[in-house]
Amino acid sequence: MGRPRDFNVDEALDRALAVFWRKGYEGASLSDLTRAMRINRPSLYAAFGNKEALFRKVLDRYAEGPAAYFHRPAHGPAVTARLPE
Repeated sequence: MGRPRDFNVDEALDRALAVFWRKGYEGASLSDLTRAMRINRPSLYAAFGNKEALFRKVLDRYAEGPAAYFHRPAHGPAVTARLPE
């Protein structure tokens, strides 16, 4: 059993998302990510694996958060347009 994490995983993922959003996957360095996430490299590797695994977790978080809006059904009755007969 390892030590408990000294950081909030959700906050770290949100910060990583901001870096990837601004710089893209290729443009985001590990230094950029660790600085924004306020963790060191060993903590990043221990919690998320490598950069690719972190990116995938960020995408999952984005899909469950802001992007989930587009997958929700609209509330209320369906609106249809009908031509007069």
